Amino acid sequence: MPIFIKLKDNDRIKLFRSIKEKINISWDSFYPSLGIRRSMFFHYLSGKHNLPQKLFFKLERIARLKISNYGEVKQVKYVKKEIREPKMDIFLAEILGVLNGDGHISNFKYEVCVVGDIKEKKYSNYLKKLFEKTFGISFTIYKGKSYFKLRNYSKEISCLLTKKYNLPKGNKIGKLRIPKQVLKSNNLLIAYIRGLYDTDGSFYIRRKKEPVVQITSADSLFLSEIRDALISLNFNAVKGNQRIFIYTKNHIDNFFKIIRPANSKHLKKYQNYLKLSKRG
Repeated sequence: MPIFIKLKDNDRIKLFRSIKEKINISWDSFYPSLGIRRSMFFHYLSGKHNLPQKLFFKLERIARLKISNYGEVKQVKYVKKEIREPKMDIFLAEILGVLNGDGHISNFKYEVCVVGDIKEKKYSNYLKKLFEKTFGISFTIYKGKSYFKLRNYSKEISCLLTKKYNLPKGNKIGKLRIPKQVLKSNNLLIAYIRGLYDTDGSFYIRRKKEPVVQITSADSLFLSEIRDALISLNFNAVKGNQRIFIYTKNHIDNFFKIIRPANSKHLKKYQNYLKLSKRG
């Protein structure tokens, strides 16, 4: 059975800090030289996983550091975690909408991610649970100064999304389409639009009293598909320049009742509008 090295937190931090000083390059440039996946490297860095003995000795040599106070653990090697291929349901349909909104499937390292405003903490946690429940694999939330990024590096998920559901890799402009599987039922289409609206939509008031639901995209053909989909759901949708609009109050009320956005930033604005409209 393979031997793994269990380090104390202080020794682990000291080891990797010493390595960083010696290599003078980013971790992303360094980890490929170890012959391991990026996600696994950062698990070792954070202490989430014990270090394989052979890798530990290699890191000691790079750090020019000798750590003597450590534990040896015999354990089964970490096996590649297989994703659970989801059936087409409202949860997967919502994810496809999210990815066609503020999502991205990279040409590099099979990254699948969603980017949003750092203030949307509740929504980022909602997305994490949604993705993990659907694919049966962990997703990580990275927090920048002004944004969050929900991400996972998985060849299986990337291939499933691009080959089975035709989601684009890399630049999305001109390549976006509503997946044909989503068009098979109104419930799936509603969930898809929810994901798209939560990430690429907005709610605001024009002329001081007129509510507007808006969905934005630089892909004109995709916007036409979204407009037609909304019309098929009995919404009075109008296509403008890189935007879809719903203006009529009763259609907007129905939009929030039927589509049921999950992002609280939209819900709060709509609820505030309802309160103000009641006051007259």
